[in-house]
Amino acid sequence: MHYEHISWKAVIIWELLAALAAALLITLILLIFVPYTWLWYLLLWTSGAVYVLAAFLYLPLLYLSISYAVGRDALVYRSGVIFPSVKVLYRERIAFVSVYNNPLTPVLRLSSFVASGAGGNLRILFMNTGRAQELAELLAGAKLS
Repeated sequence: MHYEHISWKAVIIWELLAALAAALLITLILLIFVPYTWLWYLLLWTSGAVYVLAAFLYLPLLYLSISYAVGRDALVYRSGVIFPSVKVLYRERIAFVSVYNNPLTPVLRLSSFVASGAGGNLRILFMNTGRAQELAELLAGAKLS
C-alpha cells in the first residue's frame, strides 16, 4: 500500500490556531494577574514555552504522522505523535462515503472525507478537494460493482 499525507495547508491552519490561542492566553494573563510578580512571569514564560514547543515541534510531527492508504481490501488511516494509532475500514464493510466542504473550501481547496460502515467511521480532515472526490468516487464505485 502507498501511504499519502494530508495537505500541507493543515499545518498552516494549525499554526494560526495555535498562535491565536497563545495570544488569547497571554492577553488573559496580562489582564488578570498582577504585573511583574513571580506568578506573572512564570505564567508568561510557561505559556510562551508551550506555544513554541507546540508550534515548532508537535504540530509538524503531527502532520508527518497523519497518513492514509487505499488498498485492495481496506482503507487505512494512521495518526498520532505520542500515542500512534491505526484505523482500518474494510472496503466490503463501507456503507457510504461523504465529502464535506465548509465555507473556506473554495479558498483553501480542502475538504473532509468520511467513510462510514460496519465497525465505525473513518474521517480524514484537510484533504485536497480533488483527491477527496477521487477517493469518494473510487470507494463508492467499488460498492456499485
